[in-house]
Amino acid sequence: MRKLLLVITLVAVTGRAERKHTPTPTTKGVAVAFFDVERLQGTDGQSALRNFEFFYARIEEIVKHDFPDVELRILARGELLHLPDGSRLNVQTIQPELGYVLSAPRKKRRVLAGLRSEMDFACAASDFFQRPSIACLK
Repeated sequence: MRKLLLVITLVAVTGRAERKHTPTPTTKGVAVAFFDVERLQGTDGQSALRNFEFFYARIEEIVKHDFPDVELRILARGELLHLPDGSRLNVQTIQPELGYVLSAPRKKRRVLAGLRSEMDFACAASDFFQRPSIACLK
């Protein structure tokens, strides 16, 4: 009985050690669009939200074309997102109430505050992900 218990313990410890040394798949970069509807009440907030939605469609095309391995997501109020850099994003606690977050493994995330045009986003993403973008006319 003791030998069986010893064997089971040894197998469990060995399996756990192997999992720790198994390489994890590399996580791709993420661009997260966020807005907090609760804090965007009023005519100015609703106008900013409409402009945000307009530019989001254009930014989505830029991400698909120039950054194919970067995932573009929209984060809604009440959701918690684990970013590739190891941090978490919560729309209710981040300042400002709308913008973008760029994140990649082993890099500090970058917050793009407020409304961004497609060119602003493309230049910031090009700099952050270190690859060229046709939409960034520098």
